[in-house]
Amino acid sequence: MSEDMRAELQHWQARTDEMQVAMERLRNERDIWKTTCETQTLLFSKQEIELNNLKSIVERLKIALSQGQEL
Repeated sequence: MSEDMRAELQHWQARTDEMQVAMERLRNERDIWKTTCETQTLLFSKQEIELNNLKSIVERLKIALSQGQEL
């Protein structure tokens, strides 16, 4: 194998190694964002349930007030 070919092979091996490191970083970031997204989705669902409960309470209070009931 000539020196030029050996140098080119080393160059492409180094580039491949760099790309593998970059891919691993991307996978790690993707996993972090996926976990964050799942957590935020869960929190959103809980807040949606709480909001619906509060809307229900407000609606019941409106009805009670419109009927002249004391709270």
